[in-house]
This record gives sequence, structure tokens and C-alpha cells, in this order.
Amino acid sequence: MYRVTMMAAATLAAGIVFAEGGAWNPGEPVVTYWFGPGCPGKAEKTTPLTDTWAKQLKEGGFNTVWASSPEELDIAAKYGFRVIYSVDPKTEWAKVDLDDPAQKAALTERINRVKNHPALYIYEHYDEASTLLFPDLARVKEFINTLDPDHACWHNLLPTYANNKQLGVGGEEKLQGVEGDIIRCYWEHVRLFCDIYQPELITYDHYQLKTAGESPNYFLNLGIVRQNAAAWGVPFWNGLQACTWTPGSLASPKSPRIPGIDEMRYLAHTTAAYGAHGLYWYVYCRTGHKGTIAELDGTTGEKYEGLKTIHREFVAFAKALKGLSFRGAFTQGIHAPGTTPYGAQALLKISPAAPQTEIEPLQRLSDTMLVTRFEACGKPTHLMVVNCDYVKDRTLHFTAPSAAERFDPLSNTWSPVGKEFDLAFVRGGGILLRLASERTK
Repeated sequence: MYRVTMMAAATLAAGIVFAEGGAWNPGEPVVTYWFGPGCPGKAEKTTPLTDTWAKQLKEGGFNTVWASSPEELDIAAKYGFRVIYSVDPKTEWAKVDLDDPAQKAALTERINRVKNHPALYIYEHYDEASTLLFPDLARVKEFINTLDPDHACWHNLLPTYANNKQLGVGGEEKLQGVEGDIIRCYWEHVRLFCDIYQPELITYDHYQLKTAGESPNYFLNLGIVRQNAAAWGVPFWNGLQACTWTPGSLASPKSPRIPGIDEMRYLAHTTAAYGAHGLYWYVYCRTGHKGTIAELDGTTGEKYEGLKTIHREFVAFAKALKGLSFRGAFTQGIHAPGTTPYGAQALLKISPAAPQTEIEPLQRLSDTMLVTRFEACGKPTHLMVVNCDYVKDRTLHFTAPSAAERFDPLSNTWSPVGKEFDLAFVRGGGILLRLASERTK
């Protein structure tokens, strides 16, 4: 791993190549959730991981679950899950004072009790910390690593719409003299996280879908995290919106709304298009949240059924793109911040071409296509195309620089489509292409 300055990271184009056989191996692409069965919290607000919940999660295409006790680890192992294990069984915001002998001993006992469990995957360690907390969190992470060098610690980052005070950079709580707009401060927040915490994994959550429209910086946030993950040679996950936590009269125009299955497909497929190793949904089930994947009594509906396919697609896309170098994201139609306006660098000619316009506040990306480009050994190999319009299906004509093949994520097979071809996109859906003349074995 190596450090980069904020300016260097902003221009970095190298992709993520996962190291195999290290102390912690990220393994298969991850599909999980934040808050649901097994997550930490006060007893009256949590849902223990049981056989019933484990069966439901398995059938829903989840491959990684949470546990807060050794007993829940045992249940997860029965169903072949990897487990996210919280440092504190009562909260995801665990602050451990290592100078307190009792707290240090409790953490030591908690780690030593589970570190050899076959289902253990990663330790969850705090959520959305200010930069000012990174040194203390890094100290705890280092201590956990001495107890268990074979499993990573996971700290989840804030999104771009966090204010400077929340980030701990700029504003009233400046760090290292950083000032300026929120995006510059966010870059510094992520850079300092890498520099101080030295993560084995970078994750964040950005909830794009608002009551009155869309947050404009969804792709910008994806790009910032992806570039920093690439610089450190670690995988990244994207936290995605599955519900609302400000329902009814509590909602404002910028409050999160309840997404439908087409919007969730759009979120999962755009995450895959950026080369993510994992995704997690907020939330699976939780008190005070509406439109969740499952109700607290275990009832499921259309959203749960639709995710079965979406999860299979995401894992297949992520596997197909693993080890390739990301070389850019391009939007045709409405130009989304963090992407490049559509041009020859995207390699695909799309017709009919939508007029190129700049995004307006809370504007939905109607009639807009995202194309991401991947390379191997300096040559373009893969292109992922996503219909950012989750309201309507689209059929478009494409011209590729060479004969191409189309990937079927449900059968894991490739089929030739030629150099000129039509593609039919479902609402919010993505299609992965491989340039046949440059394909890698």
C-alpha cells in the first residue's frame, strides 16, 4: 500500500487489483446490509440472527451477514455465510479507551473468543467518524490487528453531503489547515482516513434518492472512494438506500424516499459499474424505518423478491471486472458530477444520442446512460453500460471499436454481438460488454 496526496488521488486512474492469500483476503464479492439480523444495538431495538432469518437472507441472495455473539456466528456458519462481527454488541459506534484496563480487557476477551471461528470475515469498528477521531480509531484497529492479524477492521465513512464540522475538516474544526468547499474537504477527509487508519477496506454510504429528486453527487462520491481505494490497493463497498427513515409528515424535500426495485437495480448496477467489491443495503429491517426489505416480523414482498436477481447480477458483474483497471466514467445525456461528458474516450458510439446538458438541483438522470471503461495491460477490454433512467426501459444502437461480446450475469456466459448492435435496457439496468479482440483469459 502507498500514500498519495489529495491532488494525486484526484487524478489517479489505476484500478484495484486484489491481493490473494494475504493476511485478510476479501474473497468473493459481498452482498450484505447495515442493520438487520445480528446487528449490534440495545436489546429492544435489535433483531437477533436466528435460523429463520438466516434462511431468508440466504434465499434473498445475501452472502454476508452480521453477528453480535458467538452463538450467532455458529448460526451463520450453518448457512455458509461470512460474518461481520461488531467490536461492541450494543452499538455500531463503539469507542474503546485502551487506557482503561477494563475496556481493554473486555475487547481482548471479545476478539479472542471469536477470532478462530470459520465464519468470521471482518470486524465492524465505528461508523461515520469525524477525522478528529481517526487517530483513536486507528489505535484500536492496530490493537485488534495484534490480537487477530487474519481479519480486517471495517470503519464506514461519511458521504459527500456531510458538512465540514461532521467531517472534521474545514469550517470551525479545521485539520491541518484545510479550508474550502465541501468536496475539497471531503477529499481530505478520505485521504486522511487512508493515511491515519490505513484501511484494508473502504466503505461509505450515499443516499441519493430524495423526496423531491436526487442528490447530484452520487457518482462523484463513488469516484472519490474508488480512486482512494485504488491508491491503497484495497476493495471498496457502496452503502445503498433501501428505505426511508423520515416517513410521512417528518419528510422534507431532501429527506430520503422509499426506493422501488427499479431504483435499487440502478443503485446496484452503477455500483458494479465502478468496480466495487461489495454493496450493503440500509436497512434490511429496523424500527422507525419504512419500506424496508423485510418487516420486523419477517414479512417480505416485491422488493425482497426482486433483489434475488439483482444480487446474483451484482456478484457476477463484480467477478467479471475483478482485477481490471478502471479508466473512466462517462455520461451521455445529463452530465452527472464526477463523470466525464460523453465523448470518444468512452469508446462506444450511442444512437440516438441524447442532448448533453448539465445537471440541475435534485434532477433525475432521465434519458441518461453511464458508460464505464476498464483495461488490462494498457488495452481496453470491458465496458459497462447502465441505463440511469429507472423510470423507463430503453433500446439503443451501439457501435464498438471492435467486435464485442455481451455478458449474461445469470448464466455467467458471453455471447457475440458484433461491432454494431442494439441493446435493450430495463429500467435502471446495466449490461457488461467485452471487446472480443482484446479479451483476457
